[in-house]
Amino acid sequence: MDGGPRIKMSETRILVDHIKFEYNGLFDANNLFKHIQAWLLERGYEKKVDKNYQFDGKTGKFIEWQISPWKKISDYYRFMMKLRILIYDLNEVEIEKESKKVKLGQGRVILYLDAFLEHDYEHRWDDNPMFFFFRSIYDKFLFKAYTERFEQQLTYDAHHLFDVLESYFNVYRHYKPVTVAPHFSH
Repeated sequence: MDGGPRIKMSETRILVDHIKFEYNGLFDANNLFKHIQAWLLERGYEKKVDKNYQFDGKTGKFIEWQISPWKKISDYYRFMMKLRILIYDLNEVEIEKESKKVKLGQGRVILYLDAFLEHDYEHRWDDNPMFFFFRSIYDKFLFKAYTERFEQQLTYDAHHLFDVLESYFNVYRHYKPVTVAPHFSH
């Protein structure tokens, strides 16, 4: 009896589930994306861009940016995250910083972050049911200490990225706009 092609599945554990941050005010969107890229590079993560969408609306720009950073920990474990940023009503404004006029964006930002630990991402233990059984024993009993350490490390990384982004936006809370440029002027 042929059951057709088998779907190979690695085990994925959700460790950080949809933590959310909202901000409304001044910020530099391009600098935000550079800041995230620098953090990922510093921590050894690679990035896959899932969505990069921009739309000019009547009240300002709408931007949706979603990435899936990942990092191989071993030939068996992989860290994965999903970062989704939604920016609504982004308009350019001028602020005065150290008696100089600087252009920034003003809008609303919603940020979501998830983190996953993926076991057997190369599907080496999926070929037959006996290997699948051994993989379960391996994960739950033999290498439980390693798995828990990797889970803690990924949870730390996800919360650290979230804290870095939260503090990034906190810097802009002190600025006040001087003039508002209409959204069609740039």
